[in-house]
Amino acid sequence: MEKEIRKEFQVSDEAVLRYDKAFADRLKNMRDRNGLKRDWVAEQLGVHYNTLKNWELGKSHPGTREIIVLSKIYHVTLDEFFKGLA
Repeated sequence: MEKEIRKEFQVSDEAVLRYDKAFADRLKNMRDRNGLKRDWVAEQLGVHYNTLKNWELGKSHPGTREIIVLSKIYHVTLDEFFKGLA
């Protein structure tokens, strides 16, 4: 007989907002550090300028594919991309 294992994890809304803000700031800072224009990065990703802007403002989030491409554009590993955010 299999024993059911149930784990519950709680994350406060404030913690999520802090992470979202840190992630958005990281996106913008990486773009700025590389001296890249938002429209050029958006074109490389195949997304609209406003989509990238919303990611950088924390209003929405890129998908996994976009994060991988962003790490290549910004010349960082995925580990570096997320380091220290949580």
